[in-house]
Amino acid sequence: MAALLGTNVGSTAITRIEQQTRAVRLDEAVTAAEALGVPLITLVSDNYARENEAEIQNQLAELALTEQEWERLRQKIHRITQTIQQLSADREAFRSHALDVNPETAGDYELDPETQAVLDARMRDARNKPADEITAPDA
Repeated sequence: MAALLGTNVGSTAITRIEQQTRAVRLDEAVTAAEALGVPLITLVSDNYARENEAEIQNQLAELALTEQEWERLRQKIHRITQTIQQLSADREAFRSHALDVNPETAGDYELDPETQAVLDARMRDARNKPADEITAPDA
């Protein structure tokens, strides 16, 4: 290289270049390519290809994590949307029922006779038991 370059590249400089702690000057790169008998692009492209491959792998890993996060959020959005739809339907049903109620008789609801009989029987049983024996009915 010294003969081609016209100056000597010291061994410490070469060591630092190899350890990638010192940048290669353009004239040194051209001379090294000539000394090795390869096109300059070969010296540059190998290093670039390794760096490029590493960056591709990093981006692929980040993409995989982002896709997982996106799927988790998509599922959460779906659950929230379903809840909103159910609550909206319930609200609409309540509003519809409220429009059907006659305000003059709103407090005069009667249970069907069978349900009324069941409730009356439970009330009688509850009145006849001591307070510490009363438990909530099974659901």
